[in-house]
Amino acid sequence: MNKIVQIVYVTDWSIDNQNLSSQDPFGEVLNFTNTNLSIQSHLPENFDDIDLLILHPMEMNPQIFEIISRSKILNPSIKTVVISSAHGSDLFLKAIDVGVDKYLLKPLLPTAVKKVVERLIQQSIETKQAQQAFKQINLMFGSISKTALVLRMEQSGKVVEVNSLLSKLIGISSEEMVGKHWMRFVEERFWVYLRTLVRARLQAGEIYRGIIEVVGVGNKTVTVDSTIYAVLDRFGEIEEIVFIGHDVSEMKQAILVSMKQLIDYDTSLAILFDHSYTAIMANRKFLNVKGYRKFEEFLNSCDLWAWMVETQHGLEPVLSKKSSQKMALETIVREVKKGNINGRIVSVDLNQNKFYYTVHMGSMPNPLIKNEQYHVLYFVDVTDFERHKEEKISDAKLMSVGRLAAAITHEINTPITYIKGNVELLKWECEDKLPEALNLFKPIDEGIERIESIVNSMYEFAGTGKEEIKPCSVQMTLVYALRIVYNRSKHIVPIKFNTDLFNPMTKYDETGWQTMGISTRLEQVWIIILNNALDEFEKGTITYKKRRIDVQLIQQADEIIVRIGDNAGGIPESMLEGIFDFSISGEKKKSMGIGLNVAKAIIDKHGGIIRVANDNQGAVFEIVLKIYEEKIDVF
Repeated sequence: MNKIVQIVYVTDWSIDNQNLSSQDPFGEVLNFTNTNLSIQSHLPENFDDIDLLILHPMEMNPQIFEIISRSKILNPSIKTVVISSAHGSDLFLKAIDVGVDKYLLKPLLPTAVKKVVERLIQQSIETKQAQQAFKQINLMFGSISKTALVLRMEQSGKVVEVNSLLSKLIGISSEEMVGKHWMRFVEERFWVYLRTLVRARLQAGEIYRGIIEVVGVGNKTVTVDSTIYAVLDRFGEIEEIVFIGHDVSEMKQAILVSMKQLIDYDTSLAILFDHSYTAIMANRKFLNVKGYRKFEEFLNSCDLWAWMVETQHGLEPVLSKKSSQKMALETIVREVKKGNINGRIVSVDLNQNKFYYTVHMGSMPNPLIKNEQYHVLYFVDVTDFERHKEEKISDAKLMSVGRLAAAITHEINTPITYIKGNVELLKWECEDKLPEALNLFKPIDEGIERIESIVNSMYEFAGTGKEEIKPCSVQMTLVYALRIVYNRSKHIVPIKFNTDLFNPMTKYDETGWQTMGISTRLEQVWIIILNNALDEFEKGTITYKKRRIDVQLIQQADEIIVRIGDNAGGIPESMLEGIFDFSISGEKKKSMGIGLNVAKAIIDKHGGIIRVANDNQGAVFEIVLKIYEEKIDVF
């Protein structure tokens, strides 16, 4: 930095160009000031490089004041000294008006002039240093403005200047920002911190470093690594506040990408969200299970799924159907934290299928912003477990029903035996004494025979003793199943068995249509399929006369084929592929698909095939079993 001061000393005391030091009493002392001194007899035309202008005229005239005034305009940092013997208040006032720094009246000692000049020289040096520093600051500020986000504000926080990078980044012109409080462009959650702690640190002369988020058009947020410092005046008060920032949104995105990769392949359904409950991503398992092709569809489709919790009153909704995704997340998290979701949460889709989940929440610190976290809500699918539990409960109920059926049929058999025996005795008596009454016994015999048929079917269904795979009649398993559902079906739909209307009193061949199997389990399959069809008819609007269930028994080569078809409307195409999977929909025991997974398991165990298709305005179940043929030993 150049600290040499340029002094121009103008004096008209020289005569015929003689040595000035002998003529001017102050010329000699200026030679020892360690400056670039130029002693002239005329006033200069150019003032740009002059630091100190000393005028020592023999006589004062208006031109001197004009020159001083012009020098101040052309070079505001120039220092001026007038040495004169002219007294008068007008001269002093004129000197003040034009900005003379020192007006020295003679008589005056050269040492006094030297002291004044030395003091002005020091001021000039300081001015030159300040100018150089200001120049460097401007250069540095310009460089920073090209690569960083810069904002200058008053002590009150009103914006004074914004560089183009910042205004372009947030989509607001610098003209719109100037004059407004800078907090209007900062995300709200940072306000309290910046207004209190940061301001106190700036007042103490400290520099604040930290991550904040600036807000632009459409509430778009940009993550910024910021440096904030205050320019203090000589009294230690904040004169100006400068904000310098660097966009670290890419770093934030990199962090989020790592988090996304962490949960994207998780086997649970997972949602990543931030401190404000704004969903950032749903992993691929969540999107696939829920049927969303893209994350954006999930954000806009909260109403497609209803979340339920199990209470003592049954299933109750956690969310309002019109909840936004943000409100939904906040509500679920709040309920999890309160402990209101201790067990399962149930998701119900548009087809009223239920899926069971346990809910867990994890948190990960935000590496950029202190004391902030990202959160993950995990939904662990326990549907198979619940279905397995339901199946075990169902099996236990069936066993209980079987034991109950066995006990009831035993209790019915005893009085029926008494009734049947006494009716026979009455017949014998009437044959001899009252033959015309014999016709009255016909309906009694039919009633007893029907009761015995029902009791035998219940015995068969009860299946007492150890289950054993052995030759059994497929036809008789169908007959027993049809007899069991008959009391319900006769009010709902007519059932045809091999083209004839089914009558529980009809006699069938008990030895034909043999397969290797467990008769009670096959009966269970037919009952499940028939009851599902009856359920669909009860929900529908088809008149009784137009309803039908057809049960057909067909033999092809070495296979027995059972076809059970109805015209209750069929199965939705979306459900056909997974109809034999675990599913409980709508009211228990009153919906399509109940027990079909059990039916398939039984047929699989028998080495058979079960399939279903929609045909003739209804569903057709086809079951294929292998024929059993007894092998005769040849000696």
